[in-house]
Amino acid sequence: MGLKFWLFALFTAGVSTLAWAQPSINCLPHERGEQALVTISPGFFTVAGRMGGFDPCESSVRFRIPSGANKPPLMISVHGGGGISDVLMSDAAFFRYGMATLTFDAYAMQGLSGRTSSFWARSLTNEARQRMIYTTALAAYRWAIQRLDIDTQRIYLFGISNGAAVVANLAGVVDPAHVKGVIAEGVTPIGLGLPDAIRVPVQLVFGKLDDFGNQDLKGHRWTLSDDCRLNIQFASVPTGSSTYCNQSTPGKRIPNALEWVSAVQKRGGQIDVVYIDDMAHNAYFGPLVRRAETWGNGQTLGASLGATDAAREEFFRVMVNFIENHR
Repeated sequence: MGLKFWLFALFTAGVSTLAWAQPSINCLPHERGEQALVTISPGFFTVAGRMGGFDPCESSVRFRIPSGANKPPLMISVHGGGGISDVLMSDAAFFRYGMATLTFDAYAMQGLSGRTSSFWARSLTNEARQRMIYTTALAAYRWAIQRLDIDTQRIYLFGISNGAAVVANLAGVVDPAHVKGVIAEGVTPIGLGLPDAIRVPVQLVFGKLDDFGNQDLKGHRWTLSDDCRLNIQFASVPTGSSTYCNQSTPGKRIPNALEWVSAVQKRGGQIDVVYIDDMAHNAYFGPLVRRAETWGNGQTLGASLGATDAAREEFFRVMVNFIENHR
C-alpha cells in the first residue's frame, strides 16, 4: 500500500471504483439524535435538542473495506460545515489508496436533513456545527475500535474545516493504542476551541490561498480569529481554549491556529504545519475558485475553495507521507 499504487489507480483507472466488501453491521437506531434549528437572527441558527451518537445503519454512513484486504487500516473522514459532500472525494482517494474508510453526515445523524450544503456552511454557528460533528465523530471512533475486520491499532482521522477542529479536539481524547495520527485541513479555532494538549501526532494542512471565513479578505485561514464570545464549552471536549475563552470572556480574542500550534508544541505535542501552493479551502471541493461570500449573519467573508489538480496531488502526497510515517 503506497503512493505509487494510488497514483496508478487514479491516473490509469479514471473514475472506476475498486471492489469493496460489505461488512456485517448491527444497527443502533437509538443512537440517533433529535436536534432542531433555533433562530438567532433571520437566516442564522444554532441547534438544540437531544444529542445522539452514531448509528452505522443511518443512510449517509459509508463504511467500506477493500475486497480481499485482511484487516486494513481505517481512515475516518469528518466533514466540515457543508456536510458529507465535503469529504466524499477525499474518502474515495483514501479507499483507492487501500484503506478501509468510514464517513457519515453528522447533521442527518443528529436528526437534521433536507438542507443544502451552502445552508449548513453559512447559516449555522460554528459551535452548532461542531457540537453535532464532534458528538457523532467521537461515537464513530468508539464504534470503529470494536470492529474485528479492520486493524484497530492503525486508525487515522481526517477532518476539513469545522471537521478539522473536531479531529484536532479528538486528538486530545483518543487512545494512541488505536489512533496513529490526525490530519486537519483548514482548521478553525472558533466554535469548540482547540485542545491544550494532544495524545497523537497531528498534521495541519493549509492551502496558501485559503481565506475561508476571514473578515480580512486579504487574510488567511491560519490567522483566523474572533471574539471569545463565539466559543462555547462542551461536554467531552478536552480542556482547551474554550475553557478560558468563551461566552463569559467577551472582548478577548480567540488564539489563531498558529498560536495554538506554538502552545501545543511547548507542551510536547507532536504537530506540524504544511502550506500548499495553488490550494484554497477544501482541496477536494473541486477546481480552484477565488471568491468572497455573505454569510447568514450578514458578514462578508473570504470563501475561496478548491485546488488545482497538481496542488491536490501534492496534498495527497503529504497525507500519505504522514500515514506511512505514523504506522
